Amino acid sequence: MTASFSTIVSEFFFGSISTIISVLKVLIPLMIIIEILQVYNVMQKLSKKLASITKLLGMSPPAILPLLVAIVMGVTYGAGTLMEMNKVNPIPKKDYVLIAVFFFICHGIIETSAIWAAAGANLIIISVGRLVYAFIVTMIVGRLPIFYNHKSFKDLND
Repeated sequence: MTASFSTIVSEFFFGSISTIISVLKVLIPLMIIIEILQVYNVMQKLSKKLASITKLLGMSPPAILPLLVAIVMGVTYGAGTLMEMNKVNPIPKKDYVLIAVFFFICHGIIETSAIWAAAGANLIIISVGRLVYAFIVTMIVGRLPIFYNHKSFKDLND
């Protein structure tokens, strides 16, 4: 069964538009919420309360919000949050790398765990296991010598 060129182009175009609209439906309210949180200094308070976690992971405190968003909602929204926050308060390159490591291992914990639970897996074991594994790997990577010796990460000591 073959489709005509116009059908393929139409499906490609409208499928892409549909996907973009779906992402924007979540991303725009999320960015508005982040702006509201920043206006009322909730971000600073949250960063201070969770500073021990970011320190344990080898990151600066502002990195906690993108981590939380990515854990709950996934990489797309976590990355969008990270980019938006970086416009207001730039974070060190080391944090970008560590956030990426954490995102790679543990993202979209609700949706992914729900999929595995539907397949019969234990939801608690899957969720906690991913979180623990992400924390351990990120802590190890954050302590690698490359962050202290490589020229790309020289801004860490500023």
